[in-house]
Amino acid sequence: MKWKKKLLIGALVNVILMVITLNINQDNFNKDSDTQNIISKLVPDNLTVKAEVTPYHQPTSDPIILLFIWLTSGYNLQPENQYTYVNNPKTMYTDSGRSVVDALLGLLSTPHYTWYQSTDGKNWTQMSQTTKELTVTPSKVGTIYYQQMTRWYGLIPGLLDTIVYSKVAFVTAFPSPIEATSLDVIAESNYLYNNQSSVDTTYVVGTPTPYNATGNITWKVNDTSLATVDTRTGLVTANTTGKSGTVRVTGTMTNSNGTSVSNYVDIKIGGGLDDQTVDEGQKATFEVQGNFGEPPTNVVWHKVDAANKDTVVTNSSSNKLIYTTPNTVYATDNGTKYYAVLTITSGDSTTTVTTNRANLSVRKNVLPSLTINNTIFNNSYDDHNISNTLINNVSENDQVSYKVDLSDSNINSSMSKVDISFKLPATSIINNLKLNGQDFADYSYTSDSNGKSSTLVVKNINFSTIKKYSLEVNSTIGENDDPLFSTTTTVVGYDANNSVIGNYNVGELTMNFAANSISMKAQDWDYGSINSYNSKILLDRKKIENDHLEVTDNRREKKALKLYLAQSNPFKSGENVLPSEMRYYQKDGGYSVLDSTGTLVSETIEGQTLGSIMWSDDEGPKLFIMDGISQAGNYSTTLEWSLVESI
Repeated sequence: MKWKKKLLIGALVNVILMVITLNINQDNFNKDSDTQNIISKLVPDNLTVKAEVTPYHQPTSDPIILLFIWLTSGYNLQPENQYTYVNNPKTMYTDSGRSVVDALLGLLSTPHYTWYQSTDGKNWTQMSQTTKELTVTPSKVGTIYYQQMTRWYGLIPGLLDTIVYSKVAFVTAFPSPIEATSLDVIAESNYLYNNQSSVDTTYVVGTPTPYNATGNITWKVNDTSLATVDTRTGLVTANTTGKSGTVRVTGTMTNSNGTSVSNYVDIKIGGGLDDQTVDEGQKATFEVQGNFGEPPTNVVWHKVDAANKDTVVTNSSSNKLIYTTPNTVYATDNGTKYYAVLTITSGDSTTTVTTNRANLSVRKNVLPSLTINNTIFNNSYDDHNISNTLINNVSENDQVSYKVDLSDSNINSSMSKVDISFKLPATSIINNLKLNGQDFADYSYTSDSNGKSSTLVVKNINFSTIKKYSLEVNSTIGENDDPLFSTTTTVVGYDANNSVIGNYNVGELTMNFAANSISMKAQDWDYGSINSYNSKILLDRKKIENDHLEVTDNRREKKALKLYLAQSNPFKSGENVLPSEMRYYQKDGGYSVLDSTGTLVSETIEGQTLGSIMWSDDEGPKLFIMDGISQAGNYSTTLEWSLVESI
């Protein structure tokens, strides 16, 4: 017996130490009596009893349960208001508990129950029933109020007893049954932990339509390995084996006529965190789930790598219960685990909860990360934009090169080969193809139906080992009548099964063509009619609408030119010769006589374009009549234009 005495003394010492450590401020937990909810549920407006209820004793405040630990004593299941009909029994269920301190102070005490009833909500009498549950069978129409007291004591009630009082509940009896047409079901908590030292529980509640239906509700779950439920009270208890999933709790209210209505609520069972699966390069987000009664004062996140090395990670989220990883990398992040350690403080009491270790699965990114750059060069004439996607003044026989650079930066890419295709002007000749500087012959080159282009397809470029290539296509431009030509490069990627895993198009390459020539078109003009007696007169040209000489200068290299006008033959009408000379007048009034050697009309310097010729009235060729015309007729001659490239 001596060892029992020592054990009891030790327990009392520990109790005193815990009281000092916890130092729970009861003033924070007890609500002002004026604001205390007295009745379990609000009394509906259409109840016949509307009198203000005075409880037998002020109900105890709802308990504070912090992470499964009772910090204060009270009822976690209050007696529920009941509706029935005469001679139909109803049972009220309760559940209460003690705080950690009260439980230690009354280590050997047990709960004892006392029920009180009132017919008017003011005057109370003690009932003979001493059970935790109370079953009543109304014998007449009306409402009766009930309140329960729970007292924990040992063999003899004493100083360290814990006493709590429930809220007031009523039982209203109607003359006949009221049948339910539907049922709403909710859970006080939709998440329960399965990995803590104490079991996690919650209650499910059913509300019928109409609210005063007189049937009884029973409960069941679809998977008892995840959680169990009290068929009468709706108390759901999670498993403690670590099994996770979602359990469905179904409530069924059975009416007096044998019909029933049902509904359900889903409750998630887990260790606080869900496993996450993301694609490589994405972020993964872990969120602590569950209801803790108080917001955590501190949350520390941990990462456990594949070698089981545990590291505290910095959480930059404004919500401490959410952690988002950096962009994931398959090689280092796949298979890592995350967990959180939560610290919650209420008053002077502090407790911690550690979540399960949630697995991070990273799906390897096998999609190509392809960079493509295409350019064009005219090796015969250098006239291009800064990005080498456009060349100007392209002409026949020019040597034009197309270059396509490809790089797959994803080392995990499943792309094993690519085909490259683009169009060339129809008259282009392929001289050679080079892949990474080496001749490459696996290609096709076919004419398109439009007659303006041909399609080049370079095939089977192996990307299974080498991830970077440079393709160069060298061609000769043929005769072309179109002013420009544009093409886009298409790259198609294939995996090892020859399935397409990527189709890419890159920007246009453009060629602006030039004739690389100069052309001239001369206009005819005349000097009108001349009388036979006219002599020693100077005749002006009749005006024309267009240029006297139209010049189109499309030379790529515009060297200096001299333009000459010559007259080799006189004006003649049949065999008759007109006594005249063609004079070429300058702007200063001076002139020279046109002859077969030619007169300089215009000249350009290096790089200058030769323009068309249009003379004003006082310049250019004028006809001088020397002697009178002896023979009538239409006289004409041919003037010759010639270009001489300056040296």
